[in-house]
Amino acid sequence: MPAISIVKKAAAYVTSLMEENLPATMYFHNKAHTQRVVNAALEIAGHCKLKKQELTILTIAAWFHDTGYLYHYKGHEDTSMIIAGTFLMQHHYNSDFIQQVWDCIEATKIPQSPKNLIQQIICDADLRHFASENYLDLARDLKQEWEVRLAKHFSDGEWHSLNLAVLQQHQFFTEYGKTVLQAAKQQNIDLMKREG
Repeated sequence: MPAISIVKKAAAYVTSLMEENLPATMYFHNKAHTQRVVNAALEIAGHCKLKKQELTILTIAAWFHDTGYLYHYKGHEDTSMIIAGTFLMQHHYNSDFIQQVWDCIEATKIPQSPKNLIQQIICDADLRHFASENYLDLARDLKQEWEVRLAKHFSDGEWHSLNLAVLQQHQFFTEYGKTVLQAAKQQNIDLMKREG
């Protein structure tokens, strides 16, 4: 079946692209993050009724959504869209399919603005780490990345306050996100309030 093979090809392509080109200073937005987002997209999609093609579009978008970071930090989504589009054109996918992958990647821009279910799923998947048991470790990785890549420096107190505010303001979009992930995220909020 071609749909399965295109996802496998995308996974192999993005993995090798990142292994060869991703700067070592990408402590958060790296191959492990991409794999987490793909896994989270599949996890959330498992609770939604998606058609086979929608799942393929979602999974390909998840693999490509941060590939733009290989070239620059700000505006990376637009570059990710170009990389995904080029890859899909080389595999003879039509413009409608490519547009849907682009729309998924576009939806992950902050502030997130999903227009349909698969876009909602990738948005929730991209921020699935808000509900992760090792959220504080991942947040520390992001802090380190911002210091090196964006020259943004925060004291531990400032970083704590910023993360707590982001977690409290953030809303998941999917039903699964609003129930299962929200409950796990709330545990991280409570943990941070206790530590604060």
